Amino acid sequence: MAEDSIRVYLSKDKKLRFKSTCVLKDRDMSEVINELIDQWLEQNDTLQQQEK
Repeated sequence: MAEDSIRVYLSKDKKLRFKSTCVLKDRDMSEVINELIDQWLEQNDTLQQQEK
């Protein structure tokens, strides 16, 4: 699947905390963000909810 990018603005502190936590857990930041977006979409995607 083709990938695209988005830009997200965070405070320097939040970015540093996120990055360091990902490193400590040996996780890629993009993978974690993708998982979080997938979870959010499952809970909030009105198109999916209408199909059910």
